[in-house]
Amino acid sequence: MDQIKSGRFLAACRKEKDLTQRQLAEILHVSDKTVSKWETGKGLPEAQLMLPLCEALGISVNELLSGERLTETEYQRKAEENMVNLVEGQKGRQGVGSGVKTGIGFGAALAMVLSYHTYTSVWLAILHGILGWVYVVYHMLRF
Repeated sequence: MDQIKSGRFLAACRKEKDLTQRQLAEILHVSDKTVSKWETGKGLPEAQLMLPLCEALGISVNELLSGERLTETEYQRKAEENMVNLVEGQKGRQGVGSGVKTGIGFGAALAMVLSYHTYTSVWLAILHGILGWVYVVYHMLRF
């Protein structure tokens, strides 16, 4: 995942909605400096802010993490790719053991959010999210 690309995409989406950084920050109950940090690629929104951010901008979490608009055919492939990239980033920073412990909660939540966007049913999202996360853990442990 390219944080700078995601940040540029976030800024473009915000501008499409005719929002300033301060207005978007007020919607999300964060500071405008936080929004600036996201848009410059110096950080990503916390997991609990991703869905409200995406709803405010009319994009999906998967599009935010990909840094581009996605077609229906690209959506699933990019979702899996983004989850693997997040896990690999955790593994590279902390080692396999603690990366798994830290990444499982975030990855499971992210998988369910991405799945909910696709299925709009909580139970199907949970099932698909769990299955998607099993795939990511398998891939991570395999390497």
